[in-house]
Amino acid sequence: MQLIIIYLVWKEALHVWKISLTANLYISLPFLFSLVLLNLFVWIPLVGQLSALIESYLIFSYVVFISKLYIRRGGNIEGFEEDLRSANLLSPVLSYPREVIGVLVAQIFLTVVALLVSLVILSAGGALSVIKPLLEGGDVSWKGLLLSLLIAVFLYFSIVSSFPIFFGRAMLRGKGFSGTLSTFISSLWAEISWRTMLSWDYIKSSIVVSLITFGFLLLHLVLLIPPLFLFGPILTFLTVHFLYTFGTVACLRLLRS
Repeated sequence: MQLIIIYLVWKEALHVWKISLTANLYISLPFLFSLVLLNLFVWIPLVGQLSALIESYLIFSYVVFISKLYIRRGGNIEGFEEDLRSANLLSPVLSYPREVIGVLVAQIFLTVVALLVSLVILSAGGALSVIKPLLEGGDVSWKGLLLSLLIAVFLYFSIVSSFPIFFGRAMLRGKGFSGTLSTFISSLWAEISWRTMLSWDYIKSSIVVSLITFGFLLLHLVLLIPPLFLFGPILTFLTVHFLYTFGTVACLRLLRS
């Protein structure tokens, strides 16, 4: 039953994703063009860093805008499409700036936390499995080191691959910068986080998220070939938009079911 629900969520997310890109071409096409234009400056010192920041803001401003429209309509596809058609060119950029910044800051914070905790686990495992036995004249436990590595990697990717779910919950229950930031971060211990993350169906869904991300990463390697690299931000946007749309749809269906 749970597997069927997850399938339906993925299917609806794909439908919302498609509508968000095609229902109002007066918004989506200039937006995609602006990403390509900004990518022309990524190799210029300082200007490139600023361009990357603007790209990140634009990508998440669009994703946040679409998610808020979808949630505001309670998941009603017809109403969502109607609202999107009536939006203007600047609506994605200007509608929810505080929420966008809250999402970006929350992701950076949790990524750093996940990385630090994983490094602590790996360091502790290395100390117990390698350094301590060497100091005591015993045998090195490579299995122990491998186990600590697997735990560290699993913990890191469990948190990072859950960002779409954290995002969906923040869109559903957060408001403004502080509300979005705190809701996103508190998803680590919220009712939809560890309870679902430890279920087999959610793990399978996370694997799907990871595989999709990996597939887009491979496409990114292809886009490193000039002049295809100009379209890299578009691929990043499509990846983020699809995965985070899934998180929004999942949270709306799970938390309001």
